[in-house]
Amino acid sequence: MFREPLLRILAALAVLIALLHITAIVFYLYWTLWWYDMPLHFLGGAFGSLSVIWTVFFSGYVGNAAPPSVLRLFAIGLVGTLLLGVGWEVFERALGHTWSIEGYWLDTMTDLFLDMAGGFVGLLLFARYYATPGAT
Repeated sequence: MFREPLLRILAALAVLIALLHITAIVFYLYWTLWWYDMPLHFLGGAFGSLSVIWTVFFSGYVGNAAPPSVLRLFAIGLVGTLLLGVGWEVFERALGHTWSIEGYWLDTMTDLFLDMAGGFVGLLLFARYYATPGAT
């Protein structure tokens, strides 16, 4: 149904995120540009929301493949994005990748906000092209 176009979008996002991350590691961009992780969190949020939507509605692993209603799409996509974002922040904390204790909570809240903003934009684009307004 809509599996292939969505998987192509997910693959493109994954490649873009990976290239930006590798570039950041090679050129120390996370340490020299304070804002560099922000676009990555935004793109990660879009990737996360679209991944949740694909898994729940189109993968065949959960229920039947069918275009979701806009309301269900946003509810499931945004909750999934929030859970992925919080999980990522817990993962970073557990690994000790929180170099600045002073700004930790501000950085974490900014990261989660950008995750959710990216997820919302990803869902908006998906809903514009694929969701059916009257479906349940």
